[in-house]
Amino acid sequence: MKRSLRPLTRGWLSWSRLCAARSTRRRRSAVPRNRQHIPREERKAEVLAVATELFLSHGYSGTTMADISRAAGVAPAAVYWYFPSKDDVFAAVMDRMLSREIRILDEDHADDDPMSHLVRGLNDMRVFRPLHQAMHGRLLQSEAVREAHDRFLDWIRDLVRKMVDDLDDPSVDRELVADTAVTLFEGFNVEVAPPRPGAQLMRFLLESVLGSARARDLPAPVPSD
Repeated sequence: MKRSLRPLTRGWLSWSRLCAARSTRRRRSAVPRNRQHIPREERKAEVLAVATELFLSHGYSGTTMADISRAAGVAPAAVYWYFPSKDDVFAAVMDRMLSREIRILDEDHADDDPMSHLVRGLNDMRVFRPLHQAMHGRLLQSEAVREAHDRFLDWIRDLVRKMVDDLDDPSVDRELVADTAVTLFEGFNVEVAPPRPGAQLMRFLLESVLGSARARDLPAPVPSD
């Protein structure tokens, strides 16, 4: 499992490093500044970039605020100026991951149908599966993590609702279909890896449900003489 995710992990780490490098180039192209003069949002983005690398490399439990501050090159107490706790950093990292994926889907795959968006998005983000698992362990302890988790599930629900709306069949309970899809996704995040890729299972479920609804709308076959 780890071997198959390694190229994806490198891709996400490269993206994080690219963000940090671009931020550095912007600073160097301007008038030289002391790090104390770096704008808050720019420094915050740097912290998130290194936190993403650390969480992906060492997991939630294997990463500390001291690790993040050291990798970001800021004083240990300074990280708390941007994020009150490790859970807040973690939630921001997961929100950043989802926002990036939605932006890619909207910009590069704008003509794709909702099913393709969902399956492609789940495939692209499967490297974050260990972090989704870690989110479950923090839902009851952290409001920030719970809200980030809910935003991810809302993204799934919204895409599934669009699929059902495209059927134009009032007999299909779109909230039931959306809740079923979310339940399936949550099942992917158990400790034991699913027997098949989650995106493949999601596509099968939704195509089966939506296909059955379409079949009900087909005219009855005309009996042959």
